[in-house]
Amino acid sequence: MTENLISIPRVESRAPNKNTIEWEIPGKVTVGLMLIKRVGYAFMAKVKVKKKHWWSSSHKTFAASNPNVMEVIIKGLEFLEGHGYYIDHNTIELGETAGFGTR
Repeated sequence: MTENLISIPRVESRAPNKNTIEWEIPGKVTVGLMLIKRVGYAFMAKVKVKKKHWWSSSHKTFAASNPNVMEVIIKGLEFLEGHGYYIDHNTIELGETAGFGTR
């Protein structure tokens, strides 16, 4: 890929019990990772895109869930990279688990 990807910075969790890991570039991209009982890990992303028609949405959304955290993250990263963004792996602290504890 000849295009440079833009890193999405991590932001403080807005969930009431702080059980999500979130990244955001305000007005451009929002990403969240959380653990949901009985479902597994959920990865959600919303990216602002250029509208092709007046009836088209100005955002592309992505949601995936899987009991295996690596599989759900890889699918989410593929979506983000397709729109020119990436999440720096250094923004997750060693031993941090989505759904448990606070940052």
